[in-house]
Amino acid sequence: MSWREDTATTSLAARYAAAGLLAVAALLFLGGGHEALTTALHDARTQTAALDVDLARVDGELDALSGTLATEVTDAVESARAATAAAEEALAGAAQEVVDATDEARAAVALSDAQIALEAAAAQVRHVRGKLSDGTVGESLTELLAHLDALRLGQA
Repeated sequence: MSWREDTATTSLAARYAAAGLLAVAALLFLGGGHEALTTALHDARTQTAALDVDLARVDGELDALSGTLATEVTDAVESARAATAAAEEALAGAAQEVVDATDEARAAVALSDAQIALEAAAAQVRHVRGKLSDGTVGESLTELLAHLDALRLGQA
């Protein structure tokens, strides 16, 4: 039995609405209404602002680490930074006036790409967080991970 045979078919709408940042894409693509889109954009921007603060905090604490672990944490932080930038850019595009279906599709694809980047960054941060004991860097990574998860899962 293949992995697809035992799963229920989901509609395009359900798949888009299932993940956080993609909820914005769903509202764009499926016409969720201006108020719902505005709220979703505001919530997502709040999370990206929190991520920017977390990233700056971790940057200031990296000197406490050395060797391979420092390199792994730095790589994870850079991944989170790139994913945050992609999300911010995609949200800015989603906030622009949609003129036609091409604009709508472009915004939805950008949001989808940002979602994938957030998924990868969260996995990388989670991996390095597991290697750290509790301490300043570990606590900062925990906060960073919480905000990554909130943005990617759509938790305000």
